[in-house]
Amino acid sequence: MSDSNEKKTCNDSKQPILVPDLVRLVLERLSFVDFHRARCVSSGWYSASKSCIGGTNPTAPWIILFPNEHVKTNNDSCKLFDPRDHSSYTIRDLGFDMVRSRCLASSGSWFLMLDHKTDFHLLNLFTRERIPLPSLESIDGWQMKFVRTGDSDFEMSMYYKAHGLVSYGKNSDLRIRGAVLWVDEKTRDYFVVWFHHSTFAYHKKGGDNNSWKVFQPSKHQGCRHMVYKESKLYVLSPARNISVFDFSGGHSPVEYATLPSPKDCYVRNLAVTLSGEVLIISSNPKKCFFTLYKIDPKSSKWRLIKSIGDEALILDLGITVAAKDGVMRNCIYFSHDDLHRYKGVSLCNDDKYGICVHPIKTKKKVQVFEHLTTSSPIPFKDARWFFPTFGGK
Repeated sequence: MSDSNEKKTCNDSKQPILVPDLVRLVLERLSFVDFHRARCVSSGWYSASKSCIGGTNPTAPWIILFPNEHVKTNNDSCKLFDPRDHSSYTIRDLGFDMVRSRCLASSGSWFLMLDHKTDFHLLNLFTRERIPLPSLESIDGWQMKFVRTGDSDFEMSMYYKAHGLVSYGKNSDLRIRGAVLWVDEKTRDYFVVWFHHSTFAYHKKGGDNNSWKVFQPSKHQGCRHMVYKESKLYVLSPARNISVFDFSGGHSPVEYATLPSPKDCYVRNLAVTLSGEVLIISSNPKKCFFTLYKIDPKSSKWRLIKSIGDEALILDLGITVAAKDGVMRNCIYFSHDDLHRYKGVSLCNDDKYGICVHPIKTKKKVQVFEHLTTSSPIPFKDARWFFPTFGGK
């Protein structure tokens, strides 16, 4: 072939290309990591990848580690670890300051982030998509203003007016105590609830909804832990009562159940099983100790259980999942002590609270991940178990 003919062939806009349907067939046969590499081949491959849902999602949870603010590193990166094949990945150029932000909850590959400016965002690690949410100042019926008073990310003055009460003061440790997130990977519908001090606020996609709606449990209880599943919010109070709120009506939530927990144990978490049963967890991670209870349908009282059968409890998500394809049965997946997470204690400061998989029947950990923190030059401030998923539009 002559040079002129070769040049003409290379510039021919009608040269054969893979049609989107064929590209999707190729992408759906790739592993999760190879999928995200292949979707960057061209704009056509990237467009085709958006309609690939499910197929090659990892069936076992991964670990995400967030960098500590006291170490100089790329502010917009984080580390991922796949326990099944012991592979580590660093995701860079997220376009988001991960060092000076806090992760409050996750749903699939979406993470609820609160940045140093007290702005909420939904961030997808793999697509780099970011959905801005109303700020802390945008609460229905409240007039709030936050003013930075120091170098600390959450040191500020707060003025608010609510229900006729006016107050002014300094809150030197403004930290969201708990949060839950749900995202539909295909439609991008989402639902968020967070709790701080005595306030529960929620926000969902749709309409002209550009603020946080406030709701209050009937007994004005606080929150120790929350779980959201199938339009229901389960709230564990410091008084160890469990309230259930139904958000399926589309308007204000309906509180339809309150369950007292056992009085002879220190309950720290709750979870919802695949069948919809509520579990409460009394734990001491430092001593490798977890105790689970569930309601006895005959006596309507809590009873100690030593097995959750062919399921595994992902404590960060507050749910159980089927124990298959690499997920260990009758185990608890633990990442970071809630109290340490709330106080901002880094993972490296005390490896007794480290990431692990813990059998419910024994006090011996079956899988530990100390190497993720002790061998790394970057101290991590937090870690979470999550299930990476593909998205679609």
